[in-house]
Amino acid sequence: MKDEVTISTAATPAAPAPATAATRVTHDLKGLTRDVEALRGDLRALAETRQLDELLKLIPRPGWTTPAELALVRASVGQLSSHVQLLRAAQDNLLRGAQLVGRT
Repeated sequence: MKDEVTISTAATPAAPAPATAATRVTHDLKGLTRDVEALRGDLRALAETRQLDELLKLIPRPGWTTPAELALVRASVGQLSSHVQLLRAAQDNLLRGAQLVGRT
């Protein structure tokens, strides 16, 4: 005997999703301010690291790198530069968007 399957095309009412920490909205402006200040501190700390100074000391050393290694290091520098440009654009977009909040 063949199993029969019935497919209903009637709309099924959707049950409301239970509130979770991800969907619950709180109006914690002090927390947001702390987050922005922490972000500022993280960006400042990143800019003040000595790692690039150390890299600049390594580059002129004789025999420091093969052509393949140079290609890898240049690609890494390019990637970091791209990330910085994206961060700058994201920061600009965040500010522009925030400035539009409440305007109609």
